[in-house]
Amino acid sequence: MKAFKSKLIQFALSIFFFLCSFNYGYSQSEQITIDKSDTVIDCKGGYFNDGKSTYLVISSINTTNGWIQTKNITIQNCTIKGGIRILGLGKNGQAAGVKESSFSLGHTERAKAAAPTNIKFSNVIIEATDGLTPMYLAPGTTYVTVENCTFSGVNTGSGPVVYLDAESGDNTFRNNIFRTTVGREVLACDGSANNVIDGNKFETAAKGGIYLYRNCGEGGTVRHQTPNHNTISNNTFNLNGLSLGSYGIWLGSRNGNRNYCDDDIGYAFGSSIDNHDFADYNIVNSNIFEGTIFGIGQIKNDGQNNLINVSSDINNTNADNELKISIFNGTVVLNNLIGDTSIRVFDYTGRVLINKVLTNNILEFPFASKQIYFIYVSNGARTWIKKVIVK
Repeated sequence: MKAFKSKLIQFALSIFFFLCSFNYGYSQSEQITIDKSDTVIDCKGGYFNDGKSTYLVISSINTTNGWIQTKNITIQNCTIKGGIRILGLGKNGQAAGVKESSFSLGHTERAKAAAPTNIKFSNVIIEATDGLTPMYLAPGTTYVTVENCTFSGVNTGSGPVVYLDAESGDNTFRNNIFRTTVGREVLACDGSANNVIDGNKFETAAKGGIYLYRNCGEGGTVRHQTPNHNTISNNTFNLNGLSLGSYGIWLGSRNGNRNYCDDDIGYAFGSSIDNHDFADYNIVNSNIFEGTIFGIGQIKNDGQNNLINVSSDINNTNADNELKISIFNGTVVLNNLIGDTSIRVFDYTGRVLINKVLTNNILEFPFASKQIYFIYVSNGARTWIKKVIVK
């Protein structure tokens, strides 16, 4: 019966899969391409493609009359061995179609119109094999949702675990577990904007967690969009064994520090006129960093106008029983609270200085004078975040 079901699943998949023998030069994995909109794949807890190493490509269709955008793909309850790439104009920022489009204004809009959109992965295990980047969102990819997924295995390739390429945006990664061993940062946001990275657990981030940058000029392509207006919140990073010069979150990790940055000269826009990352106007809020001493290596902010530890999404006050905080000689006293209270103290850069549960609503902490702190308090169903200036 089990063998019969497996054959039946394979037959159903063949209805909307196009199997290819070529592999873009990345590996010898079997390539499966999905280009039909409104496709739902539910493995019901089993393996995708019988557990074989697979290069899963979700792509739009290029016709003589233009691109037919692939939309509304859902993949759920599967274990995928290999890597996933979602693409339109090209497989990466240096692809011929992407490069040609980048030489004129309107490139971001063209890339987004060609790339797949509204793609969802739910309860999927993605096990890195064969040197494939586990998940690659190629230029222009939008509205991809990855939730309750687990990234595992060892990435022996040169890429990160997740790559958000140029001109992509509006993607969401929520409540995922990243435990893939990788030789660089876990999640690269390369000229990608308006993404939400929330509630994820980065179990291994020794080479860095989330990096925002813009790959100026690589392959001669002009990068138009900057890594701006991204929200990184409520994530937990294990930074044990963090490499020197690496960070849990780095806003603006390159800023022209690559030898190919001038390969796109000659155009009056984008990275052709300025090689900086412009990792600006991002929100970094309520992230937890484990395994570091005195906050070393947690957040590096090389952008501008980034908001770190703002309270707009978590502030829930009660006017009739408002939290009151008093600080006396390094002792924090919380009033109007009943029962156990969870408290986190952040410095102005977003580093977590303390994270514990109080039983008596009193916390002793060596606050430095003339410094700004943010204190996040959770008591029952109520939460607050307070900005404290120590005089």
